[in-house]
Amino acid sequence: MLKTKIYYALFLLLLGFSFPGISFADSESQNKPANNIVWYRANFPPVTIPSGPEAGLGFFDKATEIIVENLPEYAHSFGVANFKRIIVDIKRKRNVCCPSLYKTKEREAFISFSIPAFVVLPNVIITKKEHFKKIEAYVDQNNRLNLFELLEKSDLTLGISNGRRFSGGIDEVLEKFKDSAKIYVRSGEDVLKGLLEMLLLDRVDYIIGYPIEAKYFLKTKSDFDSLEIHFIAENKIAYTLGYVGCPKNEWGEKIIHSVNQVLKEYRQTPEYLNFYEYWLDDQTIPFYKKIVNQYFVDEKL
Repeated sequence: MLKTKIYYALFLLLLGFSFPGISFADSESQNKPANNIVWYRANFPPVTIPSGPEAGLGFFDKATEIIVENLPEYAHSFGVANFKRIIVDIKRKRNVCCPSLYKTKEREAFISFSIPAFVVLPNVIITKKEHFKKIEAYVDQNNRLNLFELLEKSDLTLGISNGRRFSGGIDEVLEKFKDSAKIYVRSGEDVLKGLLEMLLLDRVDYIIGYPIEAKYFLKTKSDFDSLEIHFIAENKIAYTLGYVGCPKNEWGEKIIHSVNQVLKEYRQTPEYLNFYEYWLDDQTIPFYKKIVNQYFVDEKL
């Protein structure tokens, strides 16, 4: 688990699968009748875990299971791809949906999004402790790391996954440096695991991800103890929202309408919230509950 001090710092800073009867499908099987849905998932533990001993236990996996169970009028199948491939197939208006997407202005042009499916803790910068002397000049008075200055002035390399998007102002910073040699864009089916391995091997100097992602992959204490987590100065939000997305056409909008009805019924229930809480340590869960409760209060204003 991530150390208690990391989550305590988060608290202070932010306050100032396989399913039965369902087959897997590849991307060539999209031109199917209108009652067929191919659910695309990335290899993105613990958000989505499509294979291995913990397959289906990702928090968006569990949400998708509830959605599938409540849409019996459709035939459901599953595929695995990185986010770039997923976005391409949605843009081509194939009969595919993705249960774990960020909403961006660019994506809204061709993706029909659900209401928020999950409220999750925000992304952070993950680096090695030995690099602190190289980055300390870019830490602000609130103990947050300035990503823009880090990319502009340092000689460190950021590793990101091809097609992954971030919220809260992070994407806007990355866009300004999209052609920079200081950003290494990794292709591959997994979203963070490969980058974390590169970080530990000093092939990149820092990465961006969720604390729970690092927790999932850092199986040994020595690996964990070699890393530091820093909150991002440009990230002005206390949480990140995850959505279900389908093509922005009549077919996709019809599915999203049905998905929204399911989410309205389930997303505030203890069972549903536990899908994400399962991956948090005990001390962080009350803080997370407070953020989620406040979000739903604000949403109804």
